[in-house]
Amino acid sequence: MNEHKLFTQRIGLIGITNLLVGLSVIILLQILTKNIPVEDYGVWVQISVE
Repeated sequence: MNEHKLFTQRIGLIGITNLLVGLSVIILLQILTKNIPVEDYGVWVQISVE
């Protein structure tokens, strides 16, 4: 039973981490598009894609 509980906790931790990473991208996108010029945002997008 301990192995099952540990497995469930680890899967839950991975799910929460993925959710937080996804939300941070959305929040960062709004901050970047509001505070920097279009040219700088274009450079940031090209760097982040590579």
